[in-house]
Amino acid sequence: MRFLFLPFVLFIITAVPLSAGSPGDSDEYAPMKYEGTEITEDMRISRGGQLYDNWWRTSDKTKKPDDDHLLWNRQSTNKRDGYSTWRCKECHGWDYRGSDGVYGTGSHFTGFQGVYKASGMMTLKELDASLRGSTNKDHDFTGHLNDDDISDLALFLKKGIVDLVAFINTDGLSLNGDGESGQILFTKNCMTECHGPDGTAINFGNNEKPEYIGTLAVKNPWEFIHKVRAGQPGTRMSSGIINRWDDRDMRNLLAYAQTLPKKQREKSWFDRVLTAVGLGGKNQESHVPHEHRGFGPKLEQ
Repeated sequence: MRFLFLPFVLFIITAVPLSAGSPGDSDEYAPMKYEGTEITEDMRISRGGQLYDNWWRTSDKTKKPDDDHLLWNRQSTNKRDGYSTWRCKECHGWDYRGSDGVYGTGSHFTGFQGVYKASGMMTLKELDASLRGSTNKDHDFTGHLNDDDISDLALFLKKGIVDLVAFINTDGLSLNGDGESGQILFTKNCMTECHGPDGTAINFGNNEKPEYIGTLAVKNPWEFIHKVRAGQPGTRMSSGIINRWDDRDMRNLLAYAQTLPKKQREKSWFDRVLTAVGLGGKNQESHVPHEHRGFGPKLEQ
């Protein structure tokens, strides 16, 4: 799977955002070239999904805002502040349904609507324009994202949004997923160079609050599916969108991931091998792009 925080395995194309600009009158963007290599639409949709997740980690030509988003003062229930309030997922949710979905309750609730309906109702040009403040001047991201970023994000909103109700049931479990098939996908694509045989070789959290594949798949399966499809911003993880994983693959992988350990365990021989080759003990912030697709800046924490 080359996906999730599943950093490298498929070392696909070395490519970065590139030079497209805003869309014209059609709902298509012209193919782009990067150092002689054509950037496919799937690559741009994947990158748009990473921008939706965390655009500061995805774009290497933007400054991280410290102040709250201009629309944040229109709600009082979500107590987060600073850059967190600028992430698309914080208002619109990992399931893209905003207040009508998983973020309809709990600490992430804002009352803001999702983007799932807009994806089906608005044209690509309209979605692009909305990110430039056409529908609300306080929703203008042009001061932070360049034309390529906005174009890729709009492309994800139009062509990358999926109905996660078809993937995850009301109990947060994989809907009709086959864990045995998911294990085959995991073993072939995720285990050896990245996450280890039980998904705990990379810690997405920290020593105090560790988080592994099994942890995330159970705690937030909607985020899990989004990252499997788009990749993890600021890392060399590959993308299910680019690799053409279908809905069944996603459900199967989630079903297996939800059976994996949620806690730390003693290091195995495999962990020691990973450590010996420089992979052991890393967390998601350790993985930054070099020759890969060029997503994200190197981060100074």
